[in-house]
Amino acid sequence: MRAAMLLLPFAGLLQASTIYSVTDLGAMGGSSTVAFGINNSGIAVGWGEALTGDMGAFLSGSGGSMQNLAGLAGGTDTYAYGINSSGTVVGTSYVDGQPHGEMWSGGKSTDLGSGSFATGINDAGMVIGGNGHAFLLVNGTYRDLGVLPGGNWSAAYGINNAGSVVGYGNIGNGMFRGFIWTPDGGMLELGTFGGNNSYANGINSIGEVVGEASLSNGYEHAFLAVGAVMTDLGTLGGGNSYAYGINDSGRVVGYSSVADGDPHAFVYVNGVMVDLNSLIPSGSGWELSEAYGINNAGEIVGEGMFDGQAHAFQLDPEVTFSAQALVGQTVPEPGSGWLVGIGLGLVMVCVWRNRRINPV
Repeated sequence: MRAAMLLLPFAGLLQASTIYSVTDLGAMGGSSTVAFGINNSGIAVGWGEALTGDMGAFLSGSGGSMQNLAGLAGGTDTYAYGINSSGTVVGTSYVDGQPHGEMWSGGKSTDLGSGSFATGINDAGMVIGGNGHAFLLVNGTYRDLGVLPGGNWSAAYGINNAGSVVGYGNIGNGMFRGFIWTPDGGMLELGTFGGNNSYANGINSIGEVVGEASLSNGYEHAFLAVGAVMTDLGTLGGGNSYAYGINDSGRVVGYSSVADGDPHAFVYVNGVMVDLNSLIPSGSGWELSEAYGINNAGEIVGEGMFDGQAHAFQLDPEVTFSAQALVGQTVPEPGSGWLVGIGLGLVMVCVWRNRRINPV
């Protein structure tokens, strides 16, 4: 077995890391695709540009193939946001310019109503989204989750299998705050890091929440919250970072600006934010821009640039190792023949931000 030496000067800060292979999930005829969700079976969902220029929802298949998820009759753009363990998918289609929540199951599509967006689903089939107010849809019955004090609008973006929901809403004066909603406790408002706004995007089985919150200087940083206690996850050297997915092991994914202002996908593990571009084979042709979903196997999906085209990607763990044990030690080289160093940027720069994935 071949071996190599890998020295990590900050290895004492990082207890574990993962090396990944990267798969191009394909295209739908147009110039771009985005993978937004992944279930524990490794099936991804998202959307991509078709030859017509419209956006179409997809379900990933083997070998980089994509299954087109048909939008509603008369619709144009269609987006898939979430998938559960049974393979039921939820998303949104636009019909005559109006959003309609949509659910795909067993080869059939269900219209969840005009003016609604469907953004997530758990393994029990509970659907979340927004129609002016955040909602929970259970067995065909809508439950209005309400709004935050002083606000009149809310939307839900994450749900776990216990039925706890996260999202955000306005609180007046143009400000937004993330929330955690539970069946017993209702809405709990999340704070900020000294700024005006916060947004909650994902929640795992033990109730850990991820999102982003603003600082007093106007930048936004990814956070991990347990109850109302929020931890600033920092950045990859730029001014802003955003967290979207968390698995049951507490690994967080999202994206951050780096020193040159570009967005880079990250994984946050054991207290350290790591650029995912440092954990894939060098010379792969990829620059991973945003990570949106992670499952319990550690598989990650998002969007990146591949040979100049914006494509959906999936990362699969190749090998897991202890970084602390690497200092001065010989480490087995992965079967693909590559080893990757890990680096963090140090300089704050200007904002890169795109909220197209938060449509409600």
